Amino acid sequence: MNGSSSNSKGTAGISSKQADKICHGAMLLNAGGSVMAFPRDSLLHDELKGTCLAVLLHRFDSWMLTDTTGIHFIDTDPFYFIWLAVKLRYLRDNRIDVSEICEGCPSAFAFYHDRFLAKTDLTIEPQTGDDKSDAFRGFIAEMRAFIDSSVAGGKGGSEVLSVCVDGCAVATTDATLDDFTALYNRFTKLTGPVIDVSADHLRKIVDYLRRIRIAPDAATPLPTSSSFDELLYACEMYGLMEQVYLSMIGKSHSHIKCILKSSHDDCEFETLVQRAEGLQGGLLFVIECEHETRRHRFACHVDGPLIAPSDPKAELRTGRPVAFYSISGAFKEGDGIVMIAVPHDWQNVDVAGIQGAVNDGMGVPRGKPVSDLRHCQQWLRTGDLPDGKTYRGSFDGDGRTTLAGSRDFTSTRLEIYQVWSTRPADPILSADGLQALIKMTSDATMTGKLLYKGERDGWAHKTMMAKVGKAADLLFVIKDMGGHVLASHLKRQLKLPDNPTDVERTINCPVTFYSISGAFEEGDGIVKIAVPNNWQWVVVAGTEAEVTSSQGVPRGSVCIGGGRLWLGIGKNGQPAGDMRLCQQWLRRSDLPDGKTYRGDFNDDGQATLAATLSFTCADIEIYTLQASEGSG
Repeated sequence: MNGSSSNSKGTAGISSKQADKICHGAMLLNAGGSVMAFPRDSLLHDELKGTCLAVLLHRFDSWMLTDTTGIHFIDTDPFYFIWLAVKLRYLRDNRIDVSEICEGCPSAFAFYHDRFLAKTDLTIEPQTGDDKSDAFRGFIAEMRAFIDSSVAGGKGGSEVLSVCVDGCAVATTDATLDDFTALYNRFTKLTGPVIDVSADHLRKIVDYLRRIRIAPDAATPLPTSSSFDELLYACEMYGLMEQVYLSMIGKSHSHIKCILKSSHDDCEFETLVQRAEGLQGGLLFVIECEHETRRHRFACHVDGPLIAPSDPKAELRTGRPVAFYSISGAFKEGDGIVMIAVPHDWQNVDVAGIQGAVNDGMGVPRGKPVSDLRHCQQWLRTGDLPDGKTYRGSFDGDGRTTLAGSRDFTSTRLEIYQVWSTRPADPILSADGLQALIKMTSDATMTGKLLYKGERDGWAHKTMMAKVGKAADLLFVIKDMGGHVLASHLKRQLKLPDNPTDVERTINCPVTFYSISGAFEEGDGIVKIAVPNNWQWVVVAGTEAEVTSSQGVPRGSVCIGGGRLWLGIGKNGQPAGDMRLCQQWLRRSDLPDGKTYRGDFNDDGQATLAATLSFTCADIEIYTLQASEGSG
């Protein structure tokens, strides 16, 4: 398959009147609904003819879709091609240097510019057998989103769809709209012009969905607008909000399903607990309330299951990545959706039993609980607000603010979604990085066999212990939400007691810690931290027990190195919901000489290899180390 030459089919299906308009090496091109005489031959410049766009338009134009008038169609932001056409004409007339095209692209167009002007080793002139080359496969991989789906490897769709809005055409392909029924129907089943959405907003919505199609693994944000509420209205009208929510939380490739909606469900806490039980993935809470003249809508994403205590009067804490998002109301419209990060040591969720209440740090219930979830409280600290955004609310005497109209409020709309992914989680370390760590643990040549991975296997204590089994020579690799990576090496087993209500203490268990990234200067590399001999022991709780602190207070599920690493920390002496909430500390005297520690010390002189002393894991991996074949 060598494709057509630029002269054979470049004007196929175009009327003689249209063809008369093609001059100076230009071709009629429909770019996202804007038809233009595109200066194709300017792409034959020495520094541009090796780009994917040059090869697409000069060699494979017959593989492109055409609109209803026979004009070649490319599914792209029309404003990028308008910009590029102007620059190519300037280049043809020697008014600019080619570098102004290659390097001077506005950031708003970078998504398309980086693809179309990407270099390819495939040539415009077909070479014998080059359709079986790596260059050909690479070109198809880069350009498949713009190639007719009837061509092998093409994923650009099979039909050009267009609507008229404000006297302008907005066009895309069926491939872009296939998953969005309401918008697809607007393009295919209604013949009149769009009147309830502006051309600007419809273009932005279509381009947003187009980018998601072209780069499904990227976190594509909803575009901003000076009239952002109107843009949200259009998204809601066309049934796009679930996709907007996935983009908002950076999980465009994930799945989303509404499990509770105030418009047709009761909003009882017990209903949420029942519907959330056993669900994989996390939960997204979307809350709306009215305040004076503004409608506030915000969201909270809890990246993990909601686990309620088995005792209806108890409380359970689990470590969970948590983030807030202001969708509308709290910030200036032009700011779009604003993410508010939660500090690393606050990344957890407390859930009461259906007859209980969440307590404060002193064990006192936080007011009288009500079963209706629509009665809410939301607050942020001043330091939580992101830089570069314009907050429109006020602050109380303690410097706290809210994404709602007021700190305590009754929501007028509440929606709760399950969000989950079927994609495998990435490894914490690269293969080379893991092997470099393993090499530091032993003089012998060893390899690691992965036994347990939190993001893959779940975070339950029982699951982790079952996966580890009776293996010894264990290497824990831990990444926290602050991006710090640390490790702990245990020479012996992580032994579970026979009685689930007991704890098992293993003495004389050599323990070593490693800082892989975050805690020390980069130039220090992997830093080894020895544990004093009298602290080289491990305690493991049964699945119905807790390891206690030196004061006899229930503390966590696993204690390593005399408490230098705790896995599965609970709250106020209560059992932990799972293993994800951890604590890691070191004494000042534990830190090795000759290395530059970048962290802080608390009032007790303790340091940590994590971003904060107590933290929620982004992931945990447990390996057993084995001698390599042929070693020794």
